[in-house]
Amino acid sequence: MKKILISLFVFFSLLGVAAIFLNSYLKNQLQQIIKNDLPSTINLTYEDLNIDSWGGNASMKNATVSIIANDSMPRSKVNNATVMLKGLDHWDYFRNKNIHFKKITILADSLSHYKQVKKETKKFSKDSTSTNPIKAENINGTFHIEEFELVTNYIQILKPETEDILLKTAHFNLNLQNITPTITETITRPFNYERISLSYDSLYYQINDFDELTVQNVHWDGSSLQMTNTQLKTAVSRKQLSNSISKERDHVNLLIKKISIDSLRYGERSGRFYINTPLILLEEPALNLYRDKLLADDFSTKPLYSKMLRDLKFDLMVDSLKIKNGSIIYTEKVNQGSKSGSINFKNLQANLTNIGNTYKEHEKKTKIAIKAIFMKQSPMTLDWEFDVQNKQDKFYLVGSLSKLPVKNLDGFTSPNLGVEMQGNIAHTYFTITGNDYNSHIDMQMTYDDFKVNILNQEKKKKKWLASTIANIFISNTSKREDQGFKEGSGDVTRNQNKSFFNYLWINLKDGMLKTVTVLD
Repeated sequence: MKKILISLFVFFSLLGVAAIFLNSYLKNQLQQIIKNDLPSTINLTYEDLNIDSWGGNASMKNATVSIIANDSMPRSKVNNATVMLKGLDHWDYFRNKNIHFKKITILADSLSHYKQVKKETKKFSKDSTSTNPIKAENINGTFHIEEFELVTNYIQILKPETEDILLKTAHFNLNLQNITPTITETITRPFNYERISLSYDSLYYQINDFDELTVQNVHWDGSSLQMTNTQLKTAVSRKQLSNSISKERDHVNLLIKKISIDSLRYGERSGRFYINTPLILLEEPALNLYRDKLLADDFSTKPLYSKMLRDLKFDLMVDSLKIKNGSIIYTEKVNQGSKSGSINFKNLQANLTNIGNTYKEHEKKTKIAIKAIFMKQSPMTLDWEFDVQNKQDKFYLVGSLSKLPVKNLDGFTSPNLGVEMQGNIAHTYFTITGNDYNSHIDMQMTYDDFKVNILNQEKKKKKWLASTIANIFISNTSKREDQGFKEGSGDVTRNQNKSFFNYLWINLKDGMLKTVTVLD
C-alpha cells in the first residue's frame, strides 16, 4: 500500500511538473503567436498572460488591442481590456497552423475608433490595395472562433486631429457565433459569422454642426433592429440657430418612441452598397419644425422625392414603411413684429410602399397613404404615388379634408399671409397631377358663410377696403351649386428652389382661390 501511495505521489508530482512546464511552453508559444503571427495591422500589448494547458485556455489582463490600417481602412483601439481565450486547440495549431477557439471574450473599458479623412480620388473596390487582416489569404491555416463576445463600457468615434466626439454609446455588447475568415475585401463584413447579437444604450451622434441624434437603446439580432426613444434635434435654440446661419434652415425636433426594422439585409453587391427590408415601423413619431423666414432664402435646387431616391449612392428597397400615431407641428416666422404661425397634424397614420431605387421604370410605383387630424379636429387623407425611375418626376396626388372651421387656420394665415378667414368647409376634395416643372389641380368644395379679412400686419388691423373688394369676388357659399359642391381648377409652375411641400401648398392655394371666387 505504501509503495502504491509513493508511486501515485511521484506520478502526480511528475504530472504537475509536466503541466507547469507545458504551461510555460504554451505561454511562450502564445507569446510568439502574438508577436509574430498576428497580421501587421493588429497590435496587442498586455500586462499579464496566464495559460491553462489542460483546458486550452488563456487570459490577458490590462490588454490594449489596436488595429492600425492603411488610408482606406479605419483604425481602432480597445483600452484596458481583460481578454479570455477558451478552448484553444493548440495541438492542431502546432501541427497544422490552424487557429480554433471555443470562445474569445473581451471585457474593456472603452473602444475608440478614429474617423479617417476620405480621399476624393480613392474609392474602395475589388482591385483596391486595402488589406483585410482577417481575410482567408492573409492567415496561415484555418481560422475559427465558435463564439466571440465584446463587452465595453462605452464606444466612441473621434476626429483624429481634435479628439472631438462624433459618436458615443454606452454598455456595448456584441456576440458573434462561428467566425471564419472571409474571401472578400468587403469593409462592411470583414469576416463571416453565422449569428450576431448587438445591443447598446445612450447613443449620441453628431450629424453636423447643428443637429444631433440620440437613441436610448438599440438591439440588433442579425435580422431585426429595434430602437427606442430615438431623437433627432437641433442642439441650439431657435434664436441661436437664426443668429448662426445666413440662409433659411429648419430647426428640428423629431422624437420617435420606437423604431422596428424587420429582416434587415445590407452589404455590397457588384461593388455597390445595398439595404433591403420588408418592413419599417415608426411608433408615435412627433415632429416639430420651425423655420425663420426672415433669413435669406436658400436658392439651391430642391429635388422632388422621386429624384432624391433615384440619385441615392446606394441601392435601397423598403417594401413597406408604417407610421402609427404620429404628429407634426410646423411653425414659420414671417414678420418681425408678429407671432410665428403654426399648423399641426395629430393622430397621423401612414403606409408607404416600394420605397427604393432598385426597380425599373413602370415596374413599380412608390405609394404613400396618409390619414390624420388637421388643426385638432378636421379629418384629412392623402394618397400620393410616383415612379422613382421617371426622370420627369411625374406624380399623382389625391386628398380630402372635412369639418374645417377656417378660423382654426388664423394662427397660421394671419401672421404669415396677412389674411383671416371665416366660415366652415364641410368637404374638400382635390386631385393634383404634376412633374418637376408644373402641375394641375382640380378641386371640389362644400362650404358656407365664407369670407376673408385682409390685415395690415404692422398695425394689426383689418384693411376694410381691401377686404370688401376681395369678398366681392368670393362666393360665400357652395349651396347654390348642383349637389352643393363648387368646383375649381388651376395650373401651377413649380419653383425648383422650394420644397415639395411648398409646391403642394401653392397648388392648394390656387385650387381654393379658383373654387371660391365667382370668376372662372
